[in-house]
Amino acid sequence: MKLLPRLALAMALVAVSVAGLSGFLAYRVAAEHVGRALAFSDGLGNPGAPRVGLRQQRLLQNLRSSLWIAVGGALLLGLGVGTLLARGLVRPVQQLAEAAEAYRQGDRRRRARVVGQDEVAEVARSFNLLLDTLERKEAEEKRLFADIAHDLRTPLTVLQADLEAMEDGLMPCNPENLRRLQEEVRFLARLVEDIRLLTQAEEGALRLSPTALDLRAFSQRILDRFHTRAETKGVRLSLEGKALLAWADAEAFSRILQNLLDNAVRHTPPGGRVEVALEEEDRWARVEVRDTGPGLRPGEEEKVFQRFYRGDPARTRGGSGLGLAIAKALAEAMGGRLEAANREEGGAVFALRLPKAPEGQVPP
Repeated sequence: MKLLPRLALAMALVAVSVAGLSGFLAYRVAAEHVGRALAFSDGLGNPGAPRVGLRQQRLLQNLRSSLWIAVGGALLLGLGVGTLLARGLVRPVQQLAEAAEAYRQGDRRRRARVVGQDEVAEVARSFNLLLDTLERKEAEEKRLFADIAHDLRTPLTVLQADLEAMEDGLMPCNPENLRRLQEEVRFLARLVEDIRLLTQAEEGALRLSPTALDLRAFSQRILDRFHTRAETKGVRLSLEGKALLAWADAEAFSRILQNLLDNAVRHTPPGGRVEVALEEEDRWARVEVRDTGPGLRPGEEEKVFQRFYRGDPARTRGGSGLGLAIAKALAEAMGGRLEAANREEGGAVFALRLPKAPEGQVPP
């Protein structure tokens, strides 16, 4: 049985029960008092005598008839009022079901109607928010698959074309051509690994081992890895700030800083500089990566952390397009934050905040 008739019957049963119990009690009391009153009026002289006359029987019969009429009326009234009330309660639920079915069939714009401020309206409002979230997630997944297909298509096309050319004898199979094909394979492997890492970080499936990390010593080692690349491009690297301890996973922090430096060096023109600055901020250990590149365009402060987002419409391949998304996900997995902004003097700045190491902790 559906919810509407069940609610209507429940309300009718409540009405009948109340009417029946009240009528039964009233009948018992009336029968006793009516008998006494009639006996007294007949001149018996003893109002408490148990004698029952014809007038008393007729009066009690009328009381019983009135009682059944009252019960029947309560039943009909309960069914009528219960049906109206139940319909008002069930209608929003039916609208939720209709909206869910429409969404399942592909209507992504259908939403439940929200009326009033009661609990049912709160459920409808939460349901609509859930549909909005599902729609947004679905759109993100579609973009993700499209971006993955786009990034896979170019190296796969190059590999296929070059291998076919080598097979047909149109391209020599020399070390230079093989090295170029290996670069394409490495790019594909890096893309797959980045997708796996980002998915694990966003789902909370990463196994992190936070320790007291000396950010200055660790940052210096990572800067040393970028020294040759930056020098070749004509970009100066520098590290500022005193020793600072953070409670972080060493491998995760290394990946974050490498991704930020890779992004900064790539967007800094020759003759520019990239700075890593360390400073203490309340309960946070703050690491800033500053560059003197073109900076962020208006509205890009959050978009740069989206998967496969590239400010250049041409989508030039400077990486997998997941570096900053991975950095943000890793920062949040360690209880920190990663934000982007423009510097007043020009260029972009990425600010990483990590929890400071507890008192008494020392680097391993």
